Amino acid sequence: MYYRWIDTEMPDWTVTEIRERGRRAWASLDLEERREKAEAEEKAEQKKEWEDYCVEQSAFLNEMKRKNQEEKLRLEEVYRQREQTCEAERERKRERAHAAKATEEAGDEKGKYPRWTQ
Repeated sequence: MYYRWIDTEMPDWTVTEIRERGRRAWASLDLEERREKAEAEEKAEQKKEWEDYCVEQSAFLNEMKRKNQEEKLRLEEVYRQREQTCEAERERKRERAHAAKATEEAGDEKGKYPRWTQ
């Protein structure tokens, strides 16, 4: 809204209106800037929270991998020990069978049955 003034003096209501428009314009600009700043801060905060969450999850996954690796190594050790125990038992049985066979072959063959069984 434009007014053309012939003289240089303006009425009070126009001065008040112009000042009020200027004040409203500055207030809306300030409000918009504050909103943008708040949005930027919120975005930065969300980004930081997301990065912290990702770091925590990464640390958690690394810990889980480490625990799984330790469990795997422990189980491998248990299986290896079981296998050694079974192999030792087999070897003991083989030696016992070999000794029994050698004793049978070395036994007296005079009768129907070997002497050591009578």
